[in-house]
Amino acid sequence: MTLVIAVCEDNEVQRNLLVDWIKLYFKDKDLSLKIYEFESGEKLLDNYPIELNILFLDIKMDQLNGMDTAKEIRKFDKKLEIIFATSLSEYMQEGYEVSAYRYLIKPLKIEDINRHLSECISKYLDIHYLILNTKNNLIRVNILNILYIEKEGHKIIIHEINNFFKLKMSMKKIEEVLKEKNFFRCHNSFLINLDKVERLDKNNLYINSIQIPVSKYRVKNLKIRLTECLGYMIC
Repeated sequence: MTLVIAVCEDNEVQRNLLVDWIKLYFKDKDLSLKIYEFESGEKLLDNYPIELNILFLDIKMDQLNGMDTAKEIRKFDKKLEIIFATSLSEYMQEGYEVSAYRYLIKPLKIEDINRHLSECISKYLDIHYLILNTKNNLIRVNILNILYIEKEGHKIIIHEINNFFKLKMSMKKIEEVLKEKNFFRCHNSFLINLDKVERLDKNNLYINSIQIPVSKYRVKNLKIRLTECLGYMIC
């Protein structure tokens, strides 16, 4: 698993120190790191990294300050974990307006950085990953990669694009595990990832060009959930 982190800080010494400490944190972790550095809010917005997970953002910067940068980011990225670096306590209340509840108080301390990283990563794993117990070992499944889940007797098959996992688990149990995610039981034997649906017709839906049956009693609720999830009606 790779985490994408950006550091936006106009002070080069502070920026380099923060980057070094982040790299040090990941040195003994079973995680890959991709890190970006920016010296201004403008450059961050102009070159916004794809799938950014965590942003360390200095508040007091020339021209576009960190708070205004965060407000611009929230217009198109609601899920990003923003960690403000500041010596200005008066900005903390304003930070709540952009869903930023984490602050590093300058001068920076490595233990504070480690704590925030640990909490952010733990939250990310809880949201995006399932830890499942197979016959031989524990597996970690990225929820975003799941296409659909199929019932096979007393087992389930978790289908990804180029992979699948077969587990001894009931469909009811996995449905309960994923109830807060964008999944829907479209048929007694199928639990689908709503984000992956390509097309829907009278009796079937299609994910990755695979035809999946839809129970006639669940079509109405499926259309409602798809519209809520995608923001438009799919057909």
